[in-house]
Amino acid sequence: MLVAVSAADIKDILYSTLDKIGKEKIRMEVISEIEMSETCCNEILEQCKNSMGDELDEESFGNLCEALLHFMLTASLLPSERKVSWKGSGLDVVIPSLKMLSKSPEKALVIQIIKRNAELTKIKHAESVQPNNANIWIVSARRLDVNHKNYYIDSTEFPYSRIILDINAFLVGKGHRGLKLFHGQ
Repeated sequence: MLVAVSAADIKDILYSTLDKIGKEKIRMEVISEIEMSETCCNEILEQCKNSMGDELDEESFGNLCEALLHFMLTASLLPSERKVSWKGSGLDVVIPSLKMLSKSPEKALVIQIIKRNAELTKIKHAESVQPNNANIWIVSARRLDVNHKNYYIDSTEFPYSRIILDINAFLVGKGHRGLKLFHGQ
């Protein structure tokens, strides 16, 4: 039987896990070597799943993925705007900014986090403001039948743990600096 865990409890478990590993340690590893984000995500997810149990429902996994994505975006210093509304559409994450999405949509990502079937309409919201389908990414607990990159935990094609690497690669490929380093760049 699948177990539902409240969003507040998931955040508590996530931040307890982050405290055990060391938030600053994670930040330093990811800032010095962006490839470490994949290892860090996998370690954090494993520890959280061990704390919560493997039988989580989709919404609980979605809440965990969303909270971890927000932490990893901050830790990696990648530019993003979260929980924004534009042209009447709610957007979970915009990379690098709403300004870039409005001026040059080909240089911006919209990431929607789908926690339950009722939220599938969020994909249409993203499509209404981002004309480039390749620049709409979906995060979910399980594989969804969508025409966009779909990051989920057990994926072999787009594993959730690679999302920070892929965001950084997208930014670099679009001429954005990606990871903002402090020393000399």
